Amino acid sequence: MFRIHISKGTYGQVVMPLPSDIGRFASGSIPNLPRSSVLLRPDMTAGGLRGVFDGSWRQAGIALDGDNAQGSGARDALLALFFDLAAWRPWLQEALSLLDEAEQARVRRKHRPGDRDELALAYALHRLVLGSVLGQDPTEVALEREASGRPYLPGDPLHTSLSHADGFAAVAVSGLGAIGIDLELTTRAAEMPAIADHVWHPDEARALAALPEAEQAIALLQLWVRKEALLKAAGIGLSREMHSFMAPADQALPLPLADGGDGVVRAIARMLDVGPAWLAALASVDGSGPRVAWLHPLEQ
Repeated sequence: MFRIHISKGTYGQVVMPLPSDIGRFASGSIPNLPRSSVLLRPDMTAGGLRGVFDGSWRQAGIALDGDNAQGSGARDALLALFFDLAAWRPWLQEALSLLDEAEQARVRRKHRPGDRDELALAYALHRLVLGSVLGQDPTEVALEREASGRPYLPGDPLHTSLSHADGFAAVAVSGLGAIGIDLELTTRAAEMPAIADHVWHPDEARALAALPEAEQAIALLQLWVRKEALLKAAGIGLSREMHSFMAPADQALPLPLADGGDGVVRAIARMLDVGPAWLAALASVDGSGPRVAWLHPLEQ
């Protein structure tokens, strides 16, 4: 079993393994782990995905309402949860069994086996998070998707967002309004200068022009994740060009509309402190700081 420590990040609590537990595998950085490496005891698979997830949820102490991890405390919380999908791979078959027909069809449409596996795990973990918040079996969560791909719960005020890429996933949940989350490896900053004009607004370009090349690349990636998060919260995907609106951090901004205008609803795009290997942003109408955690497989 991992030992964990809880530290205060830029926003909320960040729950991660202690370096002494992972350093022998990857110099303290989970993204550098070989995809075949799983940081858990072999006998932990016996408890099943649900049991192991429940253990990680309780160990992280997320949105506890008394002794119960469900209920109004969880519903009202603003959560941003992160997963290394390789660590959850031993439960892939059980993960597939949690998905509905539409999710399974989207998984099958992926051409590469690795992409299919990661999407299935991301979908299953999303359902497990929502089930824990709602107090429902994950297979009974009425999770649907709009034409833009934004997930929603018909008839329920709970809002949610999912991001998955490069073997990692992020899930956001809010009971107080629209929400969007995005996660990228910091190594992707090297790709940003080539697409800068598609990302930054002209005013942002002028503000960042004087930065050294490496700092400018990171700033561009920060802009990318904030704008992705805002577009997800707006529910319009990439139908609005990123360079057509600005996304300063920690300011209430009108959510962008697909027609190029600004919406009535305002959201705050925050950078989240999730470790040096990632850049993550959360856009939400809730002005409070989110609870931030990496969830790793743990026994119940």
